[in-house]
Amino acid sequence: MLDQITIHQLDLFLVAAKLKNFSRAAEQMSISQPAFSAQIIKLEKILGAPLFERIGRRIELTDAGAVFAGYAQKTLGTLREGKQAIDDMSRKVIGALRIGASTTVANYILPEYLGRYKSLYPAGKVEMMVDNTNMIEQALLRNEIDMGIVEGPVRNKSVDAYLFRTDELVVIYSPKHHWKNRAKVTLAEFQKEPLIVREKGSGTRKVFMDIIGSPEKVTLNIIMELGDTEAIKKSAQANLGIAVVSKSAVEQELKEKALRMAVIEGYTFARRLTLVILKNRYLSNPLKAFIQTLAPEEPFEAQ
Repeated sequence: MLDQITIHQLDLFLVAAKLKNFSRAAEQMSISQPAFSAQIIKLEKILGAPLFERIGRRIELTDAGAVFAGYAQKTLGTLREGKQAIDDMSRKVIGALRIGASTTVANYILPEYLGRYKSLYPAGKVEMMVDNTNMIEQALLRNEIDMGIVEGPVRNKSVDAYLFRTDELVVIYSPKHHWKNRAKVTLAEFQKEPLIVREKGSGTRKVFMDIIGSPEKVTLNIIMELGDTEAIKKSAQANLGIAVVSKSAVEQELKEKALRMAVIEGYTFARRLTLVILKNRYLSNPLKAFIQTLAPEEPFEAQ
């Protein structure tokens, strides 16, 4: 019976598990919902257990579905690596490269490298997932991406981490703010100001809080938590509060004097941008080529 399971069915199952909605999953896979549902039902019959349960308008994995999802990911990952290994025998950079990048890296740092990669390897395809550090780490562990570049620390023992480059966090504020053109402020002054921060799970927030100190020791006047750096910049420009962001994210605004920048006396907010990859992962030609394009500061040990 198990030999009746198809790669297509595994693909459909995993997309449905991710989107939690059959209609959206069918649309993404470019098939009709009845055809999508029929394949899921066929898969459930082969396995002898229901994989999804309906909760209102959404679907959730059953216990059996949650267990099967891990094996489905591994199976498709292995098949994908096998196909890529065959492509690599020609020593050409072809095939899709799946990258995960945290928000700041994806929006303000990676575009230059992606352009360089496509210029060098026109046949190479890139798919990029953009999310916070925690979500990128989880996607890597689920084999949904081939590698990631993140802002926060990754400590899972199944992941190898290499320094890509260093980045600086800075305090930004509106030209209308009462600090005017101050380039330095004290921690006490910083603590008094309304503060706009990234959401929990963000690498920027994690690094900043690790350096500034625990909430028990340092009280901050957080007024907003936003999941997008652009929204934070616009809020700071509107003088709704101050914020801490990557200097790479505000170079244009600083040049145009739409924002002001300051540092906190006694603190250095330098952080590591890290290239992360699963231990013992097969390195396809596209993956090797992209890592070479990135030219990470810490030497990458090719496997």
